[in-house]
This record gives sequence, structure tokens and C-alpha cells, in this order.
Amino acid sequence: MTVTRFTTVMLCLIAGGLVMTASRFRSSSHQDLIAPDLIYLVNQEQTNLSINPERYNYCQAPRPTLETYPVPKVKGATLLHSQLFIRHGDRVPIAALPLDLDLTWECSNSSAYSFTGPGLDSTEKSPYHYANVVAHQVVTIPAGSPFASRLMWKGSCAPGQLTPVGALQHRKLGAALRQIYVDKLNFLPEAYDPSTVHIRSTDVWRTKQSAENLMAGLYGVQGKSASSSPPVLQIHTLPTEVDYLTINAGACPRISQLRSNIEKTSEVLKRLKHDNEGLSKQLTRILGAEKPWSGFMDTVLPRICHNKPLQCRKDGNEGGANNCITETIANRILDNVAIQTTEMYRDAEGVFDVLRLGMGPLSSDIKENLLTAKAHGRVRFSFYSGHDTTILPLLGLFDAEDMRWPPYASHILVELWKTPHGEYFVRVLYNQAVMATKSNWCDLEWCPLDVFVAHLDRFISKDLMAECQRQ
Repeated sequence: MTVTRFTTVMLCLIAGGLVMTASRFRSSSHQDLIAPDLIYLVNQEQTNLSINPERYNYCQAPRPTLETYPVPKVKGATLLHSQLFIRHGDRVPIAALPLDLDLTWECSNSSAYSFTGPGLDSTEKSPYHYANVVAHQVVTIPAGSPFASRLMWKGSCAPGQLTPVGALQHRKLGAALRQIYVDKLNFLPEAYDPSTVHIRSTDVWRTKQSAENLMAGLYGVQGKSASSSPPVLQIHTLPTEVDYLTINAGACPRISQLRSNIEKTSEVLKRLKHDNEGLSKQLTRILGAEKPWSGFMDTVLPRICHNKPLQCRKDGNEGGANNCITETIANRILDNVAIQTTEMYRDAEGVFDVLRLGMGPLSSDIKENLLTAKAHGRVRFSFYSGHDTTILPLLGLFDAEDMRWPPYASHILVELWKTPHGEYFVRVLYNQAVMATKSNWCDLEWCPLDVFVAHLDRFISKDLMAECQRQ
């Protein structure tokens, strides 16, 4: 089976699986609302890019299961609050480079992005008969566009857009969390109650779609009477200029100065640049654009995740080994990205100040959520939909041992537990497992609340804006 045909078949299967999910909206069994696990089938045909024996896969982060979700350390402990931070799901590259123009990316499957899902019976126009309109934005790249043939790939995807695979990844993550938080722990209500959930996202299309799809997996397409209104998701955003779900150097100029100083003085980054000077020039020549390592990753890895051919530069030496990107080169890119992110987000001198200025506001949110939950706040699930650049600084803030680039649909859970003796503990899970730390500042399988809050306080500034304006 050719790569193109395989990709087409898999996208059709994904679309079918999601439509099947929507058609079962009346069912009382949540298991009937979950689309088939097609990600497994897709990954069977992918190269398992691994930078160590732990089988790291950039294309798909591990999801929690009933079997892997850890039992609390203290018997009888009760879960009071959970904060979820996600990276969006699978997406197309951020930029269309010259060798991308012959590719086709498809993102227009409307059933992949609907919280309620379309109805399929002949008697129904929608699962909610009295819903006036369901809107779905569709990208259309016409063949006759005066610009597209020179500037954009084919298909129906804007740069950086979530794919149907990415939508399904978060539906599956939401369904996995439902099995744990609803079915097993009775922590969240069985039916969606907006007063118990707070959803926050960057104001970016792919993160908002990821949030919608995770909630679709968590609460499914619930059966309602003909006169009921569809559930409404309130996704809270901030203008990009003042958002803090990623490190906002635009709002805090001091961050750029600190980062620039790290790049100039870090021996690790100097060595990385020296050791890979030839590879960087080779990639720039093949791709027709100079990029940082994360930029090279962005244009190469989506092809691998979708079984698309890796780039080859056609010139006088056509077919030469130095003219093509290979799986070995892709692995080297991931190696280099891991070295760079570990230095820039955790280890370099000056990183603490970057994290304090860049992650202080989010640290304050995490702390406030914990203390409000301890005081019996109504919100039980605080959900933040962001980017790899949301997950990475959080990993650095927690001093995580694993600083590799977060795969698609990566997630961090910060849980607050109360023991039968009235003690409060925090547990942090990253992509299915308890987060290990480099310095062992606390056992994140069961960290006392006061110790955890004291750690967050280190990153919370009393006068952030004054510090941000320092020269």
C-alpha cells in the first residue's frame, strides 16, 4: 500500500470512527461513545522515533489507563481537585517551506471538531433538534489561487492547524480521564456540569479545538430530550499580548535579555552548535530555510507522523545522500532539541529568572486553585489547553527529569488529595506516570501541600511588571 493511499485510508477511518461516535449519542454507556482506537493503527505504520530505550514517540504521548493510573499512597485518600495542562494534538507544520508545496494536508472533517457531533438518523438534523445552527470553520485552498501554487501546500489545512488525528488524540485522552475521574473515582459528575469545570486556552485555533475534543471525550455526546439545549463550553482566553500560558517575552522584555544571555554564555549550547554545524548547514540547504532545531523538528516530524516522504532536494546531484533527510537525521534533530530544551528550560544559569518572570502568573493560578479547592471550592477540574511551550516551562518549573520535547497530546496532571486524617498532598503526573525530578525537591507521587506551595512561591514575584522592565 502506498504512503498516500495509506494516509487517505486512515483519515477516512478516523472520520468514520468519529461519526460513529456521534451516531450513538443516545447511549447511556460511555464506552459506546468512544471512537475506535485508530491512533494505535496509525502508529503501527510509523517509525518509532526514539532518542533512548524508553520508546519516546513524538507523534503521540502515552495516555493514562485504569491499569497505569497510580493508587494514592494513603489508603482512603480523597481527590479534591485536578489541574490538567495539555499540549494540543497532532497538527500540520507551522510554516510551508518550498519543498512542502506538493504535499496535501487535510483538516476539513467537520465531525472531528464538534462537541455534540452531527446526527445521522434520517429523522434528525442534529442531536439537539432545537439547536439553531452549528458552525464549523473550514479552510479551502483553491487550485486556481494566484498565491497558493507558490506559497502553500494542497488540501484544507492552514499552517499549524489541528488535524483529525489530533482531534481524535484528545477525544481519547478525555475518554481515558473519564474512566478514571468519573467511572472509577466518582470525582467528576457523570453528566457535564459547567460549574465544576473551568477551561482555559490560548487564543489559538488548534488549542481551542483540542480543548473541545478533550471535553467531547470526557463527557461524550450525551442523550438529551428534544427540548433541551446543547451543552455550552466556555473556553476562557486572554489576548495574546497579555496571555501567560506560554512564556510571554513580549509582555516582559527582561525575559528576552535573560534568554539572549543564556544563548551567549552556555557552554552546552556552544558545544551543540559546534558539533552540529555541518548538519545545520545541510538541513538549511535541503529545506531552503534556516531554522533553529525546533524549527527543523517542526517541518520534519509532521511528515513522519503522517507517513509522508521526507524532504529531498533535487539538484545536479539528485539522489545523493546529502540531498535527503533521513530517519537517522530526524533522530539527531530530536536529540539536539532535547539538549537545547534541557539547557534553556532547566539547567542553564539564569533559567530560574526566566521561569520566575515567565511562569510566575501561571504558578499563582496553580497555587490559587489548590488553596481554593482545600477551602471547598466548587470547581473540581481546572483545564488549561496550551502548547509544547506551555508544557516545557512547567517541566522546568517542577525540575522534571524528562525534558525531551513534549509529544503531541502531552499532559500534566496536578492533583490535590486529602487523607482520612485531614492532611493534604499534591501529586504530579506527566504522560501517564508520576513525574520524576532531577533534584528530588519533593516526591511528586505524594508531596505535602505546604511544601508544594512553597515551591510555587519561589516563582511568584511581588512586583512582576517592575522586574520585567529592568535593563
